[in-house]
Amino acid sequence: MPESVPQLLTLLAVAKALCVSPHTVRSWVRQGKLKPVRLCRRLLFHPDDIARLLAGAR
Repeated sequence: MPESVPQLLTLLAVAKALCVSPHTVRSWVRQGKLKPVRLCRRLLFHPDDIARLLAGAR
């Protein structure tokens, strides 16, 4: 049986969940704090990477 496909979050969903602007999320990507999955021109994020970012901020 194949592994389940993880649910990825859009840039806007991450920004809204963290109460920051999409520009801030893009800045974190440029700084290497977040690693996106790129699908065409869309940036998608794994929920575990978001949790890791938050854990590192504490």
